[in-house]
Amino acid sequence: MSDLNEFRQDLVSGDWVLFAAARSKRPHAMEKNNPAENNSKPEGQCPFDDPRASGQEVISEYKKNNGELWITVMTNKYPTVTPGVCLPIDQEGPFSKTAANGFHDVLATKDHVRALPDFSIEETAILLRAYRERYLEIAKHECGEYIQIFHNHGKKAGASVAHPHSQIMSTPILPPVVARSINGSARFFQRNKKKVHDVIIAWEVEQKKRVVFEDDLFIAFCPFSSKRPYEVRIFPKISNARFETTDEKGLTGCAEALNYCLGQLKKVLNHDLNFNFFIHTAPVRETNQLPCADFYHWHLEVLPHYSTLAGFDFSTGIIVNVIDPDKAAEEIRNA
Repeated sequence: MSDLNEFRQDLVSGDWVLFAAARSKRPHAMEKNNPAENNSKPEGQCPFDDPRASGQEVISEYKKNNGELWITVMTNKYPTVTPGVCLPIDQEGPFSKTAANGFHDVLATKDHVRALPDFSIEETAILLRAYRERYLEIAKHECGEYIQIFHNHGKKAGASVAHPHSQIMSTPILPPVVARSINGSARFFQRNKKKVHDVIIAWEVEQKKRVVFEDDLFIAFCPFSSKRPYEVRIFPKISNARFETTDEKGLTGCAEALNYCLGQLKKVLNHDLNFNFFIHTAPVRETNQLPCADFYHWHLEVLPHYSTLAGFDFSTGIIVNVIDPDKAAEEIRNA
């Protein structure tokens, strides 16, 4: 019997759940250990130190200006989705389902220990360039409604390997969180004839209380309605729906903003910085009558793991945030 690998839609909420049973075969996947424990392997024993020698399928490599190898892009050995032909959404009883077909890649840095908060601007810009170019390659395939770029740092944030690495996944359905963001942005534009993110950015600039970084190209702030303590969102100043169209100047500007925010967060949280960051961009294909360029604005979200979700959060969908975003922004600025 093959491992279950498909998307199934909840009949009440409409949310999709991804079943990827093969992921349980990852090393240490089922260990009942303390999530705060270090999940690092010694240098030389880590599969990302020398991807080719450890049997990884290498897709591409990126070097620094001095010729030193910096980023290796490879297929995930334990993928959540797997390449395959596009299949229509099927029915099983009253439920909708579809095969979990797509791409799942890993982007690992050469440095085994040094994490993203300690990268140079050049190093982060190369990582962002690798994101952009791999996104464009995956987008050429007709399968896939959305391509998600994300980075987990620390065991509390779900990183199963301590060696710094990011991931890119494509999915045959539009993820629920993304769908709500896209559809909500479209509704706001239809009602107000303004982009919702432009309104948010303008108000944060006017308020000044929650802005943690700003230059000519990018702005970063702790959102007024932050769901997580010390949450930071980073936006390009020039409204653009699609991350993958960002030019080299924009990638460098984004790298500077991201480096600053992560470096300050590391100081605030006393070097115990476990975090996720991800890029929210427009879907591969348009899903509304309006083109996404009319109403959407790509951005990067940084979510540190400071507190734990519990019963009220899960049962109601209302997230309890124990840190005032005004205070969080002040701490990040003054760290």
